[in-house]
Formats: sequence, structure tokens, C-alpha cells
Amino acid sequence: MQNITLEPVDLAFAEEITELVIACDIDEYGQPDFVLEDLLDICSDIPLATNSWMIRMNGEVTAFAFLEENEKGRLSSYGYVHPKWKSQGLGSLLLEAIENRAREYALDSTETACTLSNVIPALSEAARQLLENRGYVFQRKYSRMGIELQTPPALSTPGNGISIDLYNPAADEDLLWSAYCETFQDTRTYYEIDKSQWLKEKGGAHYDRNFWFIAHADNQLAGFIISKNFGDHLYVDLLGVRRPWRKQGIARALLEHVFHAAYNRGIEQVLLSVDDVSLTGANRLYEAVGMKALFQMAFYEKKL
Repeated sequence: MQNITLEPVDLAFAEEITELVIACDIDEYGQPDFVLEDLLDICSDIPLATNSWMIRMNGEVTAFAFLEENEKGRLSSYGYVHPKWKSQGLGSLLLEAIENRAREYALDSTETACTLSNVIPALSEAARQLLENRGYVFQRKYSRMGIELQTPPALSTPGNGISIDLYNPAADEDLLWSAYCETFQDTRTYYEIDKSQWLKEKGGAHYDRNFWFIAHADNQLAGFIISKNFGDHLYVDLLGVRRPWRKQGIARALLEHVFHAAYNRGIEQVLLSVDDVSLTGANRLYEAVGMKALFQMAFYEKKL
């Protein structure tokens, strides 16, 4: 086998890397779940020279990985090997590069315990063995759920004076930020982030304010939903309801307003991801509104 060289991601190969991830998605999940703008968003938030890797074989990009620092001491990584290059040791090379870089972070975080996570297809035995052999421990599964909007969806509004309104940045931006921080502390994915950075992330190419809704109650922001528009489908990025207003049908109403808006614009599919053992019971809500699990991802973690 030829010598294999890891190199930092070069955005001149962005389209090839996107095609690689799409090929992996189709191979593992049966459908693509990635677009060029996703890659560009990722690459804009990480130092490419130190936290990204790609492998080229016979003139084509065959593997890709990156490492993110979510917060001090908390690192997440993702790796992809083209289906036709499986079982060639490329995944091991990517993982070794990721871990070497992660250990550098750990050395700089002596006052904070450092963890490294990786997400893999839940049904991939090869990926599972690779991670477990290197000391990663399974934590939980996430489901990608979806609904096909073939007929006009239901549209409900909670009682008690609660209204569901289209997001208005001028009036709702600060309240939305506060509500996000409050509600997502009840989830395992929450981490502290600067407000300006969070707003920048939510201003990416696919974040479409036509599919952002706010639940107002007594001039307060009780809940919110943030969606991304990929043209052929919507992706619900965030859905949150503040504690005083939970169990009043707000989350369901927010989802149904997104379904309704999508249907009216000819978008027939809405997707989202959910922790299978969600601390807030979100998966039960999604099933209740007609969403079904399409595939699962497994979340692994190791201490450095």
C-alpha cells in the first residue's frame, strides 16, 4: 500500500470533501445529511492548520476529520473515510491525529479535566471497535427524526394567553439568547458560549428566519424554535421552552408552526436530532407529532 500523508484541510478541495461526507452518509444511513455550506461553517470556526485533516489517494480526497473545542476541557471530533477505502487503516490514522492534537489541549487545561468525544453511525461495528479499542466509552445514542408533509399539518396554539409569532430580531434577540441559555442547561449538549459568537453561528447561510418562531406569554419569551432551510428540507436546530411554561403545549405548537410554514412553501420534509434518553423527554414529543426515527448515531467519549 502506498504511503499515506495527512495534511490540513485545503478549502480548494471543499467540494470534494463535501462529496466524501455525502458518500459516507449514504453508505451508513441511506441518505445524505451534509452540504457544502456545512463544511464551510465548520472550517470557519476551527484552526484548519492544527485541527483539520484530509487524506488524498490516487488524486482524490478519501478521508477527512476535524476537532472542535466546544469549551475549556471539552473537545469533540468527527471523522469520515470514503466507503471504497474502508478497512485500509485510514480511520486509525485520523483518530491518532485527532488524539495527538487533543492531548495538546489537555496539556493546556491542567486545571480542567479534558474529555474528547466522537460520534459514529450506531450500526457501524468497525467504528465501534476502533473507538472502544482506543479507550472510548459509549455514552448514548442520538436519533435523526423526520416527518414527511404530504397533507396540510395540524396547527395548534396554546391557551393561557400564549401566542406563537414569527421571530422579530429587533424585539426578540436578547430575549432569545437568555431563553437559550436557560432552557438548554437542561440538556447534555449545553456548553457556555459568548453571545456574539452564538448569534454569529445562528446567522449562517441556512438559518432562515422565515422558520423561526417565538412563544410569547405576558410580554415574556416563553419558548422558541430555530430552523435551517436546505431547500428540499428543513432542519430544526433548536427548540426550547422555559421552565415556567412547560407542559402547556408550547413545544408542540412551535413545531407545528414550522411544519405549517414548510408545507406552505412546498418543503415536504422536516428533520431534527434528539438524544434517545433526552432529559426533557423531547423524543416523546417528536413521536407524538408524527416524526419517525430515520437512523441513529452513537456518542462516545474518553478522558484525556
